[in-house]
Formats: sequence, C-alpha cells, structure tokens
Amino acid sequence: MPIVILVLIAIVVIATGLSYLNTATGPTGYACISITHQSSTELVKTTGLLHYARSQYYISCSEGSSLPTSQYTASCLTISPKTVVPPIGLGASTEYYYISANGNSITLNGAPAPANSTEYVNTAALSLSIAC
Repeated sequence: MPIVILVLIAIVVIATGLSYLNTATGPTGYACISITHQSSTELVKTTGLLHYARSQYYISCSEGSSLPTSQYTASCLTISPKTVVPPIGLGASTEYYYISANGNSITLNGAPAPANSTEYVNTAALSLSIAC
C-alpha cells in the first residue's frame, strides 16, 4: 500500500512539473498581447494597434477583446491598463495598455524607429523587445 501511494505522489509531482514547464516556455496572454520570455529578454507582440507618443509605447485592442484591468509585471516589463473616457461623454471608453521597461530600453523590431505620434496598424510583423 505505501508503494502505491508513493507512485501516485511521484506521478502527481512529475505531471505538475511538466505542466509548469509547458506554461513557463510558452507565451503569456494578456489582453490582445502575447509576451514571450527568452532568457533575459521579454518579447511583446500584439494583434491590436501599437502606438508611440511622448517616448511611450502603448497598445489598444480591437473591440470585443478580453480586457483585463489589472497591471501585468514580468521581469523588467510592466503593462499598465488605462481607461480613457471620451471627452464629450458620448461614445465608448478606450482601454490602452502602456508598456514600460523599468529603466531598460524598449526596441521596436520589424519597423523603422517611430517618430512622435506614430500608430502601427499592421502589427503582425512587429514586436517590442526589452532586454532586462
């Protein structure tokens, strides 16, 4: 009987470890954003719109996306949601996700360096990388 219990415990431990390994190596989903951890680098991709203004990257998701309202943090990457209410009270509020790197630089991959007030609509080939 004790051997059966030990075997069951071993199976549970191994299954839990494999489950953790699988989620640790795959991308993390947050809103319309996919975050991949590659050693000391965070790679951010989106299916939404990528904006750049005042030296700040932020993302807006398409209508109908699951929109979390809590902050996401991984290594040196922080994604902070911010709701912007329309100025005249008509229309829907917009949820933006601000990307910050806690003092590290953010690199745009797949496009020339942005100028102020740049919006990327076709983001399939774009990603942001943060070396932590």
